[in-house]
Amino acid sequence: MFHLSREALLHVRVLQLAPQADSLRLLLRFSSTLSKSRAFRVSYLVNSCGLSPESALSASKLLKFVTPARPDAVIGVFKNRGFTPAQISQIIARFPTLLSLDPDKILSPKFDFLRSRGISDLELAKLVVVVPWILGRSLEQHLVPTFRYVSNLLQSDEKAIAAIKRAPRLLYDNPQVELVPEVTALRNAGVPEGNIRHLVLYHGHMFWSRSFRFEENMNRVKAMGFDPSKVSFVIALRVLMGMSESVWRRKIGVYGQWGWSEEVVILAFRRYPLCMMLSESKITATMDFFVNVVGLDPLVISQRPLAIAFSLGKRIVPRGSVFRVLLSKGLVKPCSLSTLLTISEQKFLEKYVTTYLREVPQLLALYNEKMGLAC
Repeated sequence: MFHLSREALLHVRVLQLAPQADSLRLLLRFSSTLSKSRAFRVSYLVNSCGLSPESALSASKLLKFVTPARPDAVIGVFKNRGFTPAQISQIIARFPTLLSLDPDKILSPKFDFLRSRGISDLELAKLVVVVPWILGRSLEQHLVPTFRYVSNLLQSDEKAIAAIKRAPRLLYDNPQVELVPEVTALRNAGVPEGNIRHLVLYHGHMFWSRSFRFEENMNRVKAMGFDPSKVSFVIALRVLMGMSESVWRRKIGVYGQWGWSEEVVILAFRRYPLCMMLSESKITATMDFFVNVVGLDPLVISQRPLAIAFSLGKRIVPRGSVFRVLLSKGLVKPCSLSTLLTISEQKFLEKYVTTYLREVPQLLALYNEKMGLAC
């Protein structure tokens, strides 16, 4: 263990914004008990790998090399694969012991395997930056069988690659611990294989939690009345897995400010689970417009929660402003809200603007103004 005097530590803080070489010299100068071999490793990590002096000091404790031969060869493998200096620096900082791995017998075969599955060098670089510890996994004992499992589950290598790119830990974690139990639980609950594949392909990160939390949330979704055979079941499960209980309660509180009871919130969640993924500010601003500007009953909105999800500036305000005028004149009913927001631009103009221009000549000008299209 090296020791720095209080004076040296003070200088290090002062020089944090100074050139890296100055900071390195300062650290090495005051590290009186630092061995020559470790001092060499620190210098190498700074000068050849781009680590900060502080990160290099920490990483040097995990390394044993006394010449640059092995780490140079490792860095050469990355460079030959198209990794940028910044990416190499990030990887070494997070997983410094890979500089000790055999570049020909350990690293290159792993790169070759992943490339053979269809992962490009560019995609591979991004993957390793996110989860560099993948390179510490055994090729034959982990990477090959893990990729095979994901590929078989998704029924193609191409989809396996897409899933791993979205959630790199699918390739790093042990599937028998992090994936198989959850997939089995979904199957036992009656979730169709296509919906399970959808979760793994697009939302693989949700499988990183402990199995008991996964099953707990699955039971909550069942208790709310979702049918496991429907896609809404897995969407609701994804929503619950993506937020803490405290955030869930806060969202209920935000809707509660508009007169929704918890039972009403659950009913809205069943109709459109993603309504609970919206930010609190988005919920508040949209409900305020619908209730205080358009004049809708909050409970009407709860029956059509999809309406809250649309863009406030690009869809809700322009179309809602037209809707408010039509509603005030008795030309439409509140139940038209969902249709008004979901139809295409052309259909909206035909159904809600052109049709009523004789009764309300200013409709088109109002719509253009709210869309920012006024001349």
